[in-house]
Amino acid sequence: QRQMCIRDSYRARCLAVAERCGLSPRERDVFDLLVRGRSIDFIAQSLTISFNTAKSHIRHIYVKTDVHSREELIALIDREL
Repeated sequence: QRQMCIRDSYRARCLAVAERCGLSPRERDVFDLLVRGRSIDFIAQSLTISFNTAKSHIRHIYVKTDVHSREELIALIDREL
């Protein structure tokens, strides 16, 4: 029960960041996998997109969220209220 609540809270913070930063639906798909620690290869295969398209989405996510790394992105989610 408690772990479910923590997971739901983290998911809510992810959605809030995605919404506030204006991520497109496809960027949100990439964002969801990215913050779970998935590799670019995994993201590309899971979403049936090319490696370069996945990288492009990640770059757009970083620009829109004003971060420069996955660690900064996760920190941004952690700070979300």
